[in-house]
Amino acid sequence: MTDTKSLVLNYLEDNSGRFSSGEVIAKELKLSRNSVWKAIESLRREGYIINASPRRGYSLSAPADNITLSGIAKYLSPGVDSELITIYDELESTNKTARSMASFDAPHGSVIISKTQTGGTGRKKRHFSSPKGGIYMSIILRPERMNVFDYSLITPFAGVCVCKALESAIGVFPSIKWLNDLYIDDKKICGILSEAGTDFDTGELQYIVIGIGINFNSDINEFPPDLRKTAGSLFEKGGETISKDRLIADILNNILTNDVPDCIVEEYKSRMKMLGSTIRVITTDGNYEAKAIDVNEKGKLIVELPDKTTKILSSEDVSTKSIKP
Repeated sequence: MTDTKSLVLNYLEDNSGRFSSGEVIAKELKLSRNSVWKAIESLRREGYIINASPRRGYSLSAPADNITLSGIAKYLSPGVDSELITIYDELESTNKTARSMASFDAPHGSVIISKTQTGGTGRKKRHFSSPKGGIYMSIILRPERMNVFDYSLITPFAGVCVCKALESAIGVFPSIKWLNDLYIDDKKICGILSEAGTDFDTGELQYIVIGIGINFNSDINEFPPDLRKTAGSLFEKGGETISKDRLIADILNNILTNDVPDCIVEEYKSRMKMLGSTIRVITTDGNYEAKAIDVNEKGKLIVELPDKTTKILSSEDVSTKSIKP
């Protein structure tokens, strides 16, 4: 973003909800009125909603609901390359697009963001509802650029990174439902899906894609009827305290500028409300109840069966549903 455009955007954000004339903006920023007009037109092309009134001037409207490259870039840490971020109005699936890009050598840190998805998927290829108002993004990671002692911990790491972004930026403290869902007040606000690509001949890991879907200011009525009782949203539309751009940047900073720490399992467990609860384990061979008691060093859930024996659950073939504390 040019210096002029950045100055104008910062001014409008600082005065969000209020009108300022082109003359006042130009005087405050020591710019020409023509430069201010050009900057505003450029910002509009990027997706910013800027209202104009002949007598009152310009006002930035609903900045929190936009997703823009320039808005994300200003919050990124030095180690995150904004030139590797691509934003779409609509995709079938950000993970599908990311996997395709990764297979054609897209670099580590490439990010695909969409404002909605028509065919988003979760674990076991289940449909992931992706209405407008959400944040849907996928991040490409290359093993040679990562310091990870066990790749099975990527999903727990991503979950903790999203939690930390929400905790620091908004002041909310999500709980994690094993393996990949984040909840606030018993309502799901985020799902995470990690996928990998390997070399067919050698079996060597080539890339990892982390897909993250967040209900930012989603209208719950736009979800399928069977999800409305369990779906939540960070904000109601118009009540946002931060922008989507800021939250996206905070998550990217957490994931792309940090190694997976040795203590990741402990950090993950500390955010799990379901430990100590009786859950229903759902498998292709039938369902049964068990008590969630721990998470092992690979991020797998350890449960205690009614006969007091224990079992390690694999994320590849089971899901869990908490039924009582």
